[in-house]
Amino acid sequence: MLRKLSLSAASLLLALVLAEGMVRLLGVAPEVGAVRKGRFQLSANPRIGYEPVPALLYEGADLSFYDYQGASNRLGYRDREHAEEKPPGVYRIVVLGDSVGAGLRVERYADTFPAILERLLRERGLPAEVINLSVSGYNTLQEVETLKERGLRDQPDLVLLAYVLNDRERVDGAILETLLEQRRQGTTVDPARAAPLLVRSALWRFLRYRAFPPRRRLDAELQRYRELLSGDTVEPSFADLAAVSRRARVPVLVAVFPRFARWFARYPFREEHAAIAELSRRQGFHHLDLLEAFRACKLASPEPLGFDSFHPTAAGHACAARAMADAVTAVMPPAAAPPSP
Repeated sequence: MLRKLSLSAASLLLALVLAEGMVRLLGVAPEVGAVRKGRFQLSANPRIGYEPVPALLYEGADLSFYDYQGASNRLGYRDREHAEEKPPGVYRIVVLGDSVGAGLRVERYADTFPAILERLLRERGLPAEVINLSVSGYNTLQEVETLKERGLRDQPDLVLLAYVLNDRERVDGAILETLLEQRRQGTTVDPARAAPLLVRSALWRFLRYRAFPPRRRLDAELQRYRELLSGDTVEPSFADLAAVSRRARVPVLVAVFPRFARWFARYPFREEHAAIAELSRRQGFHHLDLLEAFRACKLASPEPLGFDSFHPTAAGHACAARAMADAVTAVMPPAAAPPSP
């Protein structure tokens, strides 16, 4: 009996080894790693949905799902590297935003408003550091959740929320849906969601995620991503941001970007600007409406301020940064403000 059991166990082990080798040879098992597409990967936090891929260098011509050429920082954001510990005497500003904050279609990061804002404040004698956590396609819920999960670690002295007039919708260029579809098809296994030892086996991954996928549970999980990030999230997210601001004792400055119109004098979206200004007032935020700044910049120069209705050119970013520098200086506590000229 012992010999038969030993032979059976050996035969089973051999069969498993052969099956493992065959699955590896055919390449039919899902890969292990984050569900990714371009610069974006599915987040473990469904309230964020997706997040940037860390330290990704891209120099290709096709910017679909890549947004810009060059390298992201070690956290995946379009920004330089920042020390984890805030240097003594530095006034840190964390920027939350979407593709406007990330500088979509602007070739150099140095020409985006977060980078320009940092330079302008330093020129005024303030040792400022601007940390950009903007991600293309984010709505207000994702931005606030990013602050809670990532931004507060940077010990900010000010949070700057770059509000765009499409923030009441989820307009992410199908980033989330593309990643969710990859997850549904079982082409990639997230090691954080799998058994640590079994995930190394190609045979186990094939059986678990391809041959007998957990459809009901998976579909329910993916639907949760969609539901959390759909609809108008602005008002509850502002309330959530206010709660975070009070707990962390960090003031918030909301900067509202207008839609780029041919004539700002006939601007048709003033009601939305007024609604966000009132929402900022109710939550105790500092508020900067950039409409008048852009109107003045348009009158001063024929240079285009926007690539389209929402995304500023390098000139548009510079215009916004100058207004932001004035607003930031005004809201700073006296001890941190630069000396008067």
